[in-house]
Amino acid sequence: MPPRTRSFITRLTRAEPRPEVEDIASNLGHVLNSRKACAVITDVGLGDYEIAPNARDAVLLLQAEIEQLVRRCEPRMRDASVSLLGRHGYANVRLELQGQLRGVRQLFWLDLNTTTRRVDVSIVGELGR
Repeated sequence: MPPRTRSFITRLTRAEPRPEVEDIASNLGHVLNSRKACAVITDVGLGDYEIAPNARDAVLLLQAEIEQLVRRCEPRMRDASVSLLGRHGYANVRLELQGQLRGVRQLFWLDLNTTTRRVDVSIVGELGR
């Protein structure tokens, strides 16, 4: 069976094909903005980090949670790693997501609004080319 190159959402909605990296960013946006226990699949979305007793532990939980979701929900991306870049704007924190897409290291920014918990996924580009 050939590998799938389009996200589930794109296939489901029969949307026009678009560059794979855009498809991945869109899929990650849907996955990260799902609410645990409110989604059809109850183990997607963020939220576990909120049980942390302090900010340092919350960041570590958030990074692990995102990496786990990327591994499970976005199989086109390999070797995902997440790091905190810091505060971004008034209520956002910016995280960096790196992963391999067809042998090329891709970089995304994840802007998490700490008030609404909304995550905006931005494509930064390829690394090492």
